[in-house]
Amino acid sequence: MRVLDLLGRGELDLSVVWAEPAMLERDIRGSTSVEPARHGGGIAPGSLVLVDGAWPADAESTDDSVSELAANGVAALAVGATVAGDISERVVDACREHGVVLLAVGPGTSLDELAHVVTSAGSADGATTTRGGVFTRTLLDGIGSGSGARGALRAFHDQYAARCWVLESGGSVSAVAGREPTPDDVEAVWNRMLGAPDGESVVLDEDGRSASVWPVVTDNVRTIGYLVCGGDHRAWPADLQRVVRTLLLVVRVELELQNSRRDTEQAPVIDLVQHLIADSLSPGDASARLRMLGLDPLQPITAVAAQVDDSDYPSRAVLDTLVALLEADGRVVVGCDLGDEAVALLGGAHTTPELVGLPERPGHPLLRLLGPRRLRVGVGERATGVGQLAAAVASARARMRSAVGDETIVWSIRSTPQSYTALLELLPERVTAAFGRSLLSPIVDYDVRHGSDLVLTLRVFLEASGAWQQAAAALHVHVNTLRYRIGRIEELTQRDLSRMRDRVDLFLALATVSTMPGPVE
Repeated sequence: MRVLDLLGRGELDLSVVWAEPAMLERDIRGSTSVEPARHGGGIAPGSLVLVDGAWPADAESTDDSVSELAANGVAALAVGATVAGDISERVVDACREHGVVLLAVGPGTSLDELAHVVTSAGSADGATTTRGGVFTRTLLDGIGSGSGARGALRAFHDQYAARCWVLESGGSVSAVAGREPTPDDVEAVWNRMLGAPDGESVVLDEDGRSASVWPVVTDNVRTIGYLVCGGDHRAWPADLQRVVRTLLLVVRVELELQNSRRDTEQAPVIDLVQHLIADSLSPGDASARLRMLGLDPLQPITAVAAQVDDSDYPSRAVLDTLVALLEADGRVVVGCDLGDEAVALLGGAHTTPELVGLPERPGHPLLRLLGPRRLRVGVGERATGVGQLAAAVASARARMRSAVGDETIVWSIRSTPQSYTALLELLPERVTAAFGRSLLSPIVDYDVRHGSDLVLTLRVFLEASGAWQQAAAALHVHVNTLRYRIGRIEELTQRDLSRMRDRVDLFLALATVSTMPGPVE
């Protein structure tokens, strides 16, 4: 029995306080109860050490006691009749320092019961050395050998004659053993798992055969891919289920490494795009950053933004799909995903009509994954100089948000604003924020100094279209009080709120400054 198998016994109410994932594969060969006054010496390797919350009796000897357990090669330390938060920090820190798996045993489980489970499992495991147990060790050894997920999948396929493959969160198949998955296979898995509750599922391939799917989940509960194996796992023996859990661990390690490398590569692109959104780069800084990314700042650059109308659709898949659409000979595409959208900068030989004329390529694997969803793509004005690039990004994102249509890919290459908010979105954030603060800073400063509510008063007054009685009622003040406040606002801003043009200026200023107080309901 492994530590992982013991944790799988839900009735035992066990929880992990500290452990590295690979440590949960340690074999438990027996159990030993340790009294509070006893240290960790003289315990057989592979033991599950059972102690109560008072162990060790001498708090100062904690590190020595845990060090002895580690030296003896115990499988894990289980602290009984407690919850994870009640275990001494000394014990937790010592286990982390010396590499000892630390488990908490819930109040409903006695240490005697836990010992009985281990003894019973040991008797069953001792009867035979399973093929799965040996193979599990082979998979774990492969992590250090560098064979990676491809090697692990090939070994699994050779051992159990089951086809298997890995689908990354971007929608690409990264490793295969056995028959290659068809685009229909990939699409079926992708659309079955997106937005589904965490946990394994069974899907049918294009020939009606079963395939089992497990999400590959990180420590922060983020799905980074899927492991797919031919067959229905619900009918598999426990030994094979155990092997698959180990296979998942190997795949997870590789995908996390790949994601880490990708994040490192994307970091300078994200930084550039975020600065362009904020319009906070000097021309020289922008030019230097573009050159580092392989874009020529002296040549025209087009900004393109994309988003899928499904919040569960991974932004990485949006970016990969956008790049697949834009890539062509003679073009340089640099992109990043921003969580809920993707932004790409396109250099090289191209024109805007050429982009919109791109074939939707229905056979492309990434486009097939869209299914009934819509990919909205906004193409910004072509920037002929780095000074125009921030505005180009702003227009691309605004056009993306306003794109409408029934096609799988909805392109938007021009903007006809239908509201003041849509009009403001076409301007760089730095420009709109500067406009708003230049008009409102006198009354913001006044509110800070005097503890007043002139900004809120102005917002409510304008939303009431200058109706005195309505605005006063919304603010719960007398009309004369409101008139005094408006007079003070006019004095501070040098604006006349009886004139429409001044009202419009202040209304737009409020709309551009997101940190200002909101209207009274």
